[in-house]
Amino acid sequence: MVGLIATLAAALLSNSGAGGGEAAHLEFVQKKRIADSEKVAVPGSKTAKMQLVDGSIKETGTNVAGYSLFRVLSTVKIDKGARIGGELLCSIHAPRTGTLIAQSSGGLRMLYPRSSEKGIYGLEPEPVIARFASHGVLLALLEEVTEDMPEKFTTIQGVKVGWPEYQEGTEHILYYLPHGKAKTTVELPFYTIWKSRKAPAAQISCTLETKAGKATVETEGSLNHVSPAIDEEAEELKQEERAEAEEAEGGGEGE
Repeated sequence: MVGLIATLAAALLSNSGAGGGEAAHLEFVQKKRIADSEKVAVPGSKTAKMQLVDGSIKETGTNVAGYSLFRVLSTVKIDKGARIGGELLCSIHAPRTGTLIAQSSGGLRMLYPRSSEKGIYGLEPEPVIARFASHGVLLALLEEVTEDMPEKFTTIQGVKVGWPEYQEGTEHILYYLPHGKAKTTVELPFYTIWKSRKAPAAQISCTLETKAGKATVETEGSLNHVSPAIDEEAEELKQEERAEAEEAEGGGEGE
């Protein structure tokens, strides 16, 4: 039986158009919480607030070229009952020089959720494969990228997403929100994956614009130092142990 990790990597590579390649499994070795933003009033609502919550930065080890990958996560939270019809523009800015947005195995910028005309309700965060050299291959599977995330990219129906024009050092996600009052708390998690030789840092903001006006929430966070070099032997051993555990579990289920 093929281990879960190998199966997952093969499926992701196949879907990305990078067939025939190999992906090294990379773990995040540093993590730090990003402080919640201040709450601000939603335009046109008497009591409803919006806020950035549950943010974090986590980083892999560094490769032989001195680069690491790091993920920046945050969630926009808007209270139930808020008037939300309009646009919500969120940005993640990497302020330290030499930080580049990572690319997926398919060559796309690693910004999530993806742009979608059909809406993002029902979409779930999934492991991703980045273009990143380690373990003698040019792709890295980041299975842990979603382990601390909500199960869905939105809690309400009718949300669509677009990617504004690319701006070096800053990634943007534009949410198109359905008109009317929110019937439940709105939660919109989003994240980016970056490549850098410096300690990770990020500035995050979201601006809601409706007919009633604008409101902006902001926060920032960073790690104090760059992660140590990737211990390839240790990570390969862990991957083998995971595969063996999956095989043993699968064998037990068939008995």
